[in-house]
Amino acid sequence: MNDIIQEAANYIHRQFRLRWVMIGLRNPVDGVCRYEVESGMRPETWEWQKKRTYKKEDFALAKAGWYNAGEISRFTRVYLEEDNVLGEEDVAQIVNRPFMMKATRKTQEDTLEADFIDTLIITPDNELLGWIEYSGTIASKFPDPMVIRWIEFIAAILAAAISTQDSQTAHV
Repeated sequence: MNDIIQEAANYIHRQFRLRWVMIGLRNPVDGVCRYEVESGMRPETWEWQKKRTYKKEDFALAKAGWYNAGEISRFTRVYLEEDNVLGEEDVAQIVNRPFMMKATRKTQEDTLEADFIDTLIITPDNELLGWIEYSGTIASKFPDPMVIRWIEFIAAILAAAISTQDSQTAHV
């Protein structure tokens, strides 16, 4: 399964010309969500990112005290840098290109370094299995709506694959 998820991250990164892609999964045993694979991250940034953990509740839109998100669709949320100010330690550790943090948004289509998008990997009954997290394009623009729909489609395929593996593992 890890190879399939890694290939999905590589494909999304290459095909849609995004700066970076990470895919995280929720562990079915302890419920903790962790990043599993990446494509396009600097090695030192990836080392910090893969240590981060989340709870299922962290992906809900209506919650206080965590990241502020805008809903693009039922499956996809956008997190803007100016709505989620990072501390100096986070900038140094988890931002892929910290030197870009002083940039300003000139148009609504422009992305900043700490902007990111999450597309949820969920079952048909809305159980969170994981998420695909990605940046803007290499041209520093937000992905267009068709790219987001393709990533949602890939997330649905991953949900089916993960669900199938989980059900087969439960029967062993």
